[in-house]
Amino acid sequence: MAQQGTPDEACVRRDLSARAGSFLAVWGAPVLIGLAAGTLAPSTAWTAGAWSLVLAWMGGACLVNARRCGRLHCYVSGPILLVGAGLTAASGGGVLDFGPTGVSLIVAATLALAVLTYLLELVWGRYRR
Repeated sequence: MAQQGTPDEACVRRDLSARAGSFLAVWGAPVLIGLAAGTLAPSTAWTAGAWSLVLAWMGGACLVNARRCGRLHCYVSGPILLVGAGLTAASGGGVLDFGPTGVSLIVAATLALAVLTYLLELVWGRYRR
């Protein structure tokens, strides 16, 4: 009888962020789209709209990935990205005023916080058990 893989092996197989191709498609491409929108968009509202969609996509993907494989940083970065999407939309829509660079600051802070969640894995491991 073939031996089942260890729980970590099963987690790695289901982890969308563990493979370069899926990582780039699900998280890398949206960042490039957001950067392009920031460069090419006709207004701050358009830039904010694009980044809101991109951050929401990435946040949703993190939550899906957390559910699929238990990736620790996804449990934290998913909500961070979704809050960033909401703040970006509110700033771009004029609901909240963070000044002329507000959208850029929100996006930069959101992405930086999401990246920092990888540090959690150094302390508690990559996958939730």
